[in-house]
Amino acid sequence: MELLDALPQNLKTNPDIEKFLSEDFQTKNFKKGELISKQEQYNRNVYFVERGLVRSFYYENGKEVTTKFYIEGNLMANTDTLFQNNPTRYNFAAIEESTLKFCNYAKLEELCAVSLESANFSRFVLGNIIIQMTDRISSLQFLSAKEKYLKLIQENPNIILRAPLGMIATYLGISQETLSRIRSEI
Repeated sequence: MELLDALPQNLKTNPDIEKFLSEDFQTKNFKKGELISKQEQYNRNVYFVERGLVRSFYYENGKEVTTKFYIEGNLMANTDTLFQNNPTRYNFAAIEESTLKFCNYAKLEELCAVSLESANFSRFVLGNIIIQMTDRISSLQFLSAKEKYLKLIQENPNIILRAPLGMIATYLGISQETLSRIRSEI
């Protein structure tokens, strides 16, 4: 999926945006299991998942805890670095072979000054990342484990085929046994 294809139809593009996408975005392939971004680093890139599956995670008591899955068409960034200038707490890793497009956040900020359409494009990118974050927080606060699982399946029906169950369980904040029980009830 191309980034231009992921834009809403009501978001206007212009030659400046198209030039930005062709000149300032880079493309990189990642192997299954390869780290894209490591915790405790300052990663100021904004990523677009063109192909594959990526997850963000952190370590708690020596165990990996998945915080988000990113599929084709998703945008992702280390928001703690972008907005607070702190080293990130999270890792990004490819769960399967993945192709990502990315640019440095400073380039995205520069684009804002070019035109109204460019500023709206930047707002779309950042708004998308913030919506994902607030959606995740709401899910953790207000949904039961079963509801979180159903929401995940609704948003990404083939996640069970693409991500290991252990990662899905930590994403939901439950044990693999509880996940198995929930799946058998559905």
